[in-house]
Amino acid sequence: MIHTDLSKILIVDTETTGLGNTDEILQLSVIDGLGNVLWNRYYRPLNHTSWYYAQKVNHISPEFVADKPSIAEDSEDIIELFRGYELVLGYNTKFDLRMLSNNIKKFNELDLNSGDVHNLYRKYETEKIMPHLEKHDLGSVSSFLGF
Repeated sequence: MIHTDLSKILIVDTETTGLGNTDEILQLSVIDGLGNVLWNRYYRPLNHTSWYYAQKVNHISPEFVADKPSIAEDSEDIIELFRGYELVLGYNTKFDLRMLSNNIKKFNELDLNSGDVHNLYRKYETEKIMPHLEKHDLGSVSSFLGF
């Protein structure tokens, strides 16, 4: 499906305490396809008190989020935010949507159509349209592309 109405696209990114199913969201950022910031909030996890390895990547410390709300406090608003959009994009979108489903009750009840820029990069890399990079994280690929 090709989308030309950028206002109907959401772009999502999360920062978390780790990569597992019991990890928690520390930050949720959402913009629309036009670049408007719709959501950018930090959250205090309820079950994790430290996340050493994740903190080395996302630079979010337990002290920084200690006075932030839990994501449960915003869950209804987050669900409503996602409800009206035709397409959700991101870099490793499957992970971000899994984390949202794991952290917010009823999020997985949304019928979301999603795409992944990471998969697109990997496809172009495989087809030798783009060179192989040592690291495939968002920062490395963005830097390579000049963003």
